[in-house]
Amino acid sequence: MADDGAAKKRFDLTQPLALTADDETGGLNRIIEAFRRRFWVFALVAAAVFTVVVLHTNTQPPRFTATANILLDVKRQNVLGNQVEQVFADLPPDTQSIMTETSILSSRALAARVVDALNLTADPEFAPQFEPSRMDRIRAFFGMSSPQPDPAVLRNIRREATIGAVMGRIAVTRQEMTYIINVSAWSFDPAKAARIANAVADNYLTMQLETKYETIATANQWLSNRLATLRDEVQQKERAVAEYRAANNLLAAGSTTLTEQAIAQNVSSLVAARAQLAAAQARLRGVAAGASSQEALQSGVVSSLRTRQADLFRQRAELSTRYGPRHPQMLEIDRQVEDLQRQIDAEIGRITENLRTEVRIAQSQVGSLEGSLGGQAATLTSNDVAAVRLRELERDADASRTLYEAFLNRFRQVAETSGIERADARIPSRATAPLGPSAPNKRLGMMLGLLLGVALGAIAVFIVELLERSLRTPEDVQNRVGVPCVGAVPFIDRRTRTVDGELLSPEDFVLKRPLSAFGEALRSVRAGVFFASPDRSVKVLAVTSALPDEGKTTTALGLARISALAGSRTVVVDCDLRRRSATHAMGLDVEKGLTEVLFRTASLNEVIQKDPGSNVEVVPLAQAEYTPRDLFGSEAMRSLIEALRARYDVVILDTAPVMPISDTRVLSSIADGVLIVARWGKTPGSMVRQAVERLRTHGAKICGVVLEGVSSGLLSRLVYDQNDYYNELYQTYYIR
Repeated sequence: MADDGAAKKRFDLTQPLALTADDETGGLNRIIEAFRRRFWVFALVAAAVFTVVVLHTNTQPPRFTATANILLDVKRQNVLGNQVEQVFADLPPDTQSIMTETSILSSRALAARVVDALNLTADPEFAPQFEPSRMDRIRAFFGMSSPQPDPAVLRNIRREATIGAVMGRIAVTRQEMTYIINVSAWSFDPAKAARIANAVADNYLTMQLETKYETIATANQWLSNRLATLRDEVQQKERAVAEYRAANNLLAAGSTTLTEQAIAQNVSSLVAARAQLAAAQARLRGVAAGASSQEALQSGVVSSLRTRQADLFRQRAELSTRYGPRHPQMLEIDRQVEDLQRQIDAEIGRITENLRTEVRIAQSQVGSLEGSLGGQAATLTSNDVAAVRLRELERDADASRTLYEAFLNRFRQVAETSGIERADARIPSRATAPLGPSAPNKRLGMMLGLLLGVALGAIAVFIVELLERSLRTPEDVQNRVGVPCVGAVPFIDRRTRTVDGELLSPEDFVLKRPLSAFGEALRSVRAGVFFASPDRSVKVLAVTSALPDEGKTTTALGLARISALAGSRTVVVDCDLRRRSATHAMGLDVEKGLTEVLFRTASLNEVIQKDPGSNVEVVPLAQAEYTPRDLFGSEAMRSLIEALRARYDVVILDTAPVMPISDTRVLSSIADGVLIVARWGKTPGSMVRQAVERLRTHGAKICGVVLEGVSSGLLSRLVYDQNDYYNELYQTYYIR
C-alpha cells in the first residue's frame, strides 16, 4: 500500500483538484450514475411537470393581441434658431432615453388615462364584479339588511382594479435597435384589443403635449416671481458692499494695502538685524573659546605682543644652553614673558567686552523691530478680517447680479418659445383587430412543459443527490472519507445463504461457497490489505467500523477464513469487550479468554479455540463485564500482540466501533493497519471520516474502507463505465 500520509494528501477534500481529461470523463460518468440511480425521481417529476403545463395550456381560453407602433422623433426642429434655448430638451437619441419612454408607456398613469378614455370600468372583462359576501348572504337569508358601502369608495376600488388589469394586458417593447416602440394589448375580443393599443398610443402623445404646456406655464409664472425677488436682492447687496467699505476704511494702493507694504519693509530690516546679531554672537563665542580665535588673531595689539613673546622664548632657549633656570638672565626673561601674557589676556578681555556690547546692541535692535512688526501684524489682522467680510459681500453681490441677469435672459427665451410645442413621437402604424388568436400556443406549451419537466427533474435528482449522505460507491469513499475503498462485499439474502436446506450465516457461507461472489469480494479485500504494497507489510490488522451493526465482525471472520483457506496461519482476537461479537459468531462459550490472558490468570494456549469449520484460531472473550483498567493500552496487550505476530501469519483484531468506544483508538496504534467497515447505503460518510480522523490522531495506519452489504445489481447502475458496472456478467464465473 502507498504511504498513509500520501493517501491523505491525495484525497484531501480541502485542496482544489486539477481538472484533467480523465476528471472530465469521470464527471460525466458521475452525472450518468446519478441519473441511473435516481431514474424514477427524474421520471416522476418530469412527467408531473409536463402534465401540469400541458393541461394548463389546453384549458386556457383564446386571447387576441393587437399592436400599435410609436416612432420616437429624435430630429430637432428649432424654429427660432440656436440663439434661443428651449425650456425643455428634445428627446436625446440614446438607449437610456428610449427605455425611459418605454417605462412611461407601461406606467400606471397612462393606463389610468386609457381606462377613463375607453370607460373600461364598465367592461366586465376588466372591472371586478363585487359579489355579496357570505355574511351578506346569511343576512339576506334571514331577511336582514346589510350595511351599504360608500359608492365613491366602490368606484375608486373598481377603477384601481381595472387599471391593474389593463396594465397586465399591455406589453411595451422596443423594435430591435430602432426608434420604434411596439405597444401590444391583448383581450378576449380582437376589436377591444385594437382599441386599447391605439388608446395607449394616443394618450401617450397627448400626455407629452400636456406636459410641455404645463412646463412652459409653470416656468413663466415661476420666472416672473423669481425676477422680482432677485431684483430687490441685488440692490440690497450692492448697497451693503458700499456701506461696509466706508465703515472699515479699507484703503489700498495698487494690489496691496498700506499696512502690508509697511510690514514687508520691517520684515526685511528684521532679517538683516537677526543676521548681524547671529554674526556678533558667533564672534563672541569664538573669543570665549580661546585666545586663538579669529578676533584675537585679527587684533594688531595681540599680534605685536605675541611677536615679542616669541622673541623672548627664542632668547630663553639660547640662554638655557649656557645657564641654568635660576640664572638672573633666565629669571628676567621669565618675568618679561609673564608680563607679556598678562597684557595679551587684558587685550583679549577688552575685545570680548566690545563683542558683548555689540551683541547687546544687535539684540536691542532685533527686539525693537519685532515689537514694531507685532503691532503692524495686529493691524493687518484686523484689516484682513474686515477684508474677508468685504470679499464675501462682493462675491454675494456679484453672484446675485449674475443670477438676476441669467433669469432675465431665460424669461425672455421662454416668452419667445411659447406656442410652438410639439410631441416627441408620432404613430406610423395604428393597431387593427387581429385575425387569429395569439395564445395559447399549444405546441409551445408542450415544448415548454417538456423542457421544464426535464429541468425540474434534473434539479430534483441534484437535490436528492445533495441530500444523500451515505456511501454507495468507491468514489464516494475516496471523495467523502479521504481514504481508498479496498473492496465492496455483496449482500447475500436468505435464499442464497440456504445451502442444502440449512440457513448459513455469512461467515459460514464463505466455507460452504468459497468461490461465490461473497468469497471473491473478501479475497479482493484481502489482496488490497495484505498485498497492496511490498514496502509495508500488514500482519496485524484491526477491523472496526464507525458505528455499531456495520458488519465488521462478519468481515473480520470472513477475511480470517479466506486467509486460512489460502494457507496462512490465521488468528482472530475478539477485542469487543461489550458485545463479544466474534465469540458469539463462532458459537463459542468459554470460561477464559482475552481478559484472563491480559490479567495473567490464564495463558495464551489455554484460551485459544479452534474454528470448527476452518483452520482459524480464535482468542475469545469469556465475559463482557466492564473493567476500569486500560487493557488494550497496557504492556500485557503489546506483549500478547508480539507473541501472536511471531506465531501466526495473519492476526485479525475484531474491535469495537470507533465513535462510541475509545478502545479501538488505542488498539489502532498497536496494529500494522486498520480496516474500516461501512454499511453500504446506510453509514453516513461524515461519520466514517470522523472515525478516520480520530484513528489518525492515535497514529493509526488506515488501510482503507470496505463497503459491506452491497446490492450488486444496484451498484452496477450506480457506477456506470466502471468495474462494478459489469457485475452481472461476472456472476457466470461465481459458484453459488
